[in-house]
Amino acid sequence: MPEFLREPNHIASLSPASLGAGHYHVPAGSLHVSSGEKSYISGQATFDAGNLIVRSESLKRVMKLAERVARYPSAVLISGETGTGKEMIARTIHIHSLRSNHPWVDVNCAAIPEHLVESELFGYEKGAFSGADAVKPGFFELAHQGTLFLDEIGDLDLKVQAKLLRVLDGVPYYRLGGSRKVCVDVRIVAATNRELEKCVRDGEFREDLYHRLTQFRIEIPPLRERPEDVLGIAEHILREHYPNAGFSEDAVDALLSYGWPGNVREMRNVIFRSVLQAPAKDGAFEMTAAHLCLPETIPQSEQPVPLMGNLDHVERQTIFRALEKSRGNQGEAARALGISRRTLIRKLKMYREGGAATLSRGQQQFYRAHVQLAVRIKYANEEFRGTLLNVSLGGAGIKSDRMLTSGAAVSIHLAFPGQKEAEITGRVAWSNKEGQYGIQFADVPAGLRLGLERWLRTEMKKDGWDIEQGS
Repeated sequence: MPEFLREPNHIASLSPASLGAGHYHVPAGSLHVSSGEKSYISGQATFDAGNLIVRSESLKRVMKLAERVARYPSAVLISGETGTGKEMIARTIHIHSLRSNHPWVDVNCAAIPEHLVESELFGYEKGAFSGADAVKPGFFELAHQGTLFLDEIGDLDLKVQAKLLRVLDGVPYYRLGGSRKVCVDVRIVAATNRELEKCVRDGEFREDLYHRLTQFRIEIPPLRERPEDVLGIAEHILREHYPNAGFSEDAVDALLSYGWPGNVREMRNVIFRSVLQAPAKDGAFEMTAAHLCLPETIPQSEQPVPLMGNLDHVERQTIFRALEKSRGNQGEAARALGISRRTLIRKLKMYREGGAATLSRGQQQFYRAHVQLAVRIKYANEEFRGTLLNVSLGGAGIKSDRMLTSGAAVSIHLAFPGQKEAEITGRVAWSNKEGQYGIQFADVPAGLRLGLERWLRTEMKKDGWDIEQGS
């Protein structure tokens, strides 16, 4: 199981390399201390650190930021929705820092009872209170010369926040009931799923502590904005249970169309439940959308669309506006409309066959023409043949016998009917088990783009669309 798919503060989330002399467990159930080896390797199209799946460009940028800031001693605040993998980023910072051979201390601030927070963080002396039979070092002392990860930092009490601020400023502190000051050297990485700016305005979080924690800030995008990661993570979880298993086409559509409000944690639970309910198979097994049992619809966008014309026209207008807003991403448009992706595709097909719809200049850029055209593909300093399946102004779908890595650079040499062969460069955005790949174009030269636009307009008319002219 990937580290970032597990619940925080679970002992099994630590790699075997970290379970050595540097690992401790505190009975309170809110702490891990470990010192492990570096396993995250940069410079690859898909990062893999202990089965860590990172395919999307947005998450790759986050991981590279984490590597960069790891070299400096500044405090880091990691923000993001629950289940997005904030602890994963914090661990990346630790293992790439100069403190990687020193303790890693993982504290869930929300899991510690309010009356024990101070004694757990800063420790206590013997006899400090009833039941304090021996001296107990706090989390700060356990993390000396290492990294202290404070998860759910927004849930700390204001009184504890004040003492925490002084410790972060390097001021020695007293253990609870103690008379001798303790001085520690700790690098702080904090995480929250709350809007700390709003908490500051509402008086629930100290402004000075907020600024002290945000010397560097990293925001993790939610899973719904990372479709490449959705399929990679889902396939990994499924194959842990069925090594030869895969997802059917309708299951892939369902995975990409669903909004995943609980992010990776929700996906793990959904697939685990589906595996338990699916019939057991000894060989290859294909999981369908019916096995996943995902909600068919997602709440509509709150932004109203002006009503113009009859009901059919209003519906068509609403769908096209959603496609424009999502830049042609059908899954995202379907979520905004509150319908399934299959329903959206069916309605678009109905509009084409009806021949009554007009494509505006803005809508034309999302039109995708379906073709079967032989092309030459250049990838990893090699050239080979492939088939162009569809193309739009922003990208293309191709089929190839060669395996292409998600996120990798690729160029396509193609010639549309009546035109000279041209080269279009881009990156691999998605793939499936049939050997089909989605290519997102880079900047297309003006002359080539004009020729592609003209050819696409011809295809639009063949499909029965009326074309709006002009800019």
